[in-house]
Amino acid sequence: MARNDPPKIPRKIGSTADRKPIESAATLPDPSHFPVWFSQRWLKISVPIALILVLILTPVWWWHRHSEAWKLVLSDHLAESWALWKQGPQEPVHVVQSGQTLQGLTRLLDDYANMQGHDPHRVIELWVVDHYWQYWTTETFNDYVRANRRFIDSGGKIHRLFILTEDDLKNPLLTSVFTKQCENIGADIWRGDATAIGNKAEYQIMAKAFQQMPYTETGFQSFDVLQLGDLTYYSSDFSPDYRAVGASTWFYGQTLDLKPLFNKSVAQRIDCSSRKTQVFENLQNE
Repeated sequence: MARNDPPKIPRKIGSTADRKPIESAATLPDPSHFPVWFSQRWLKISVPIALILVLILTPVWWWHRHSEAWKLVLSDHLAESWALWKQGPQEPVHVVQSGQTLQGLTRLLDDYANMQGHDPHRVIELWVVDHYWQYWTTETFNDYVRANRRFIDSGGKIHRLFILTEDDLKNPLLTSVFTKQCENIGADIWRGDATAIGNKAEYQIMAKAFQQMPYTETGFQSFDVLQLGDLTYYSSDFSPDYRAVGASTWFYGQTLDLKPLFNKSVAQRIDCSSRKTQVFENLQNE
């Protein structure tokens, strides 16, 4: 020890019982993950719920903004669309009401005219066998005549075969019908004798195939039949005054081929370019 250093005081060491325990810092509890989990979970749920509410409430709000008459019209269109959607590919659609039949034909030609407008290089052909030419003399077909003309103006072709009896050929209104087909529509028109055409093999084959289809019990000679693409349409039960079109059947995806009837060995083609000369007179004199 150095001379000038102060003396060291010995430290008293007490017993271990007298010592105060050293308290460790209190351990903080772990923070709860529930709020984070809840917010993330709520975010995932709230977005789909909001979308569902928008998808439900928007149509309801939109629906109630319209008039009752508008709702009835839309309901009819939705019912018609639903009937087409749920039908099988080989199942026919049978339409009983006259108005729906004629509107369906008119809308069909308008739709195909629109299609051809977008594809001018495509040529769609319509083939029709018409046993009831008298409808073309009434105002019932006015809108249908317009649709026929629009279909041709868009690039399509209409081939129409009229099956005529001896009394039909004597009817002076027949001339106006062919004039309308030539001038107002621009169709390729044919005529067949109702008695003679029944003996033609092409007609007999067609009539037999036709009677295999539903709602054809009265025979091929009682129907107007139309072929357009893969659609076959036929109708009958016409009104005596030719003011209302009868019930109709629409076969989608199944075609009855009418083209064999448009043959010079079966029917006579009418030349519209010489309609003002001997053609229509000869029809009535035969």
